[in-house]
Amino acid sequence: MTAISPASGGVSVALGSNVTATFSEAMDVATINTGTVELRTSGNALVAAVVTYNATTRVATLNPTPTLAALATYTVTIHGGAIDPRVKDVAGNALAADRTWSFVTGPVGA
Repeated sequence: MTAISPASGGVSVALGSNVTATFSEAMDVATINTGTVELRTSGNALVAAVVTYNATTRVATLNPTPTLAALATYTVTIHGGAIDPRVKDVAGNALAADRTWSFVTGPVGA
């Protein structure tokens, strides 16, 4: 991956933010979904979301539904490694390992 948003360790992230990951190469769109790109609360509950992939920009987007809670910690995981489900490139190569990062949302109205 060449970029992620929100940043790892980010604070005061807007409640309406989407999570994005930009890949360095073309990815297999069939492997980028809610089973391979996850957002979880600090209590490890899975956040409902829609996951899409733009093949032109190589950006995966996770859009939480509903919006994020205020003053909450979230963890993003993009699954890789040796066991499916996992994100793969168009040649069928999976990410070597899970890519995980966390961020904290800001208050309501920020």
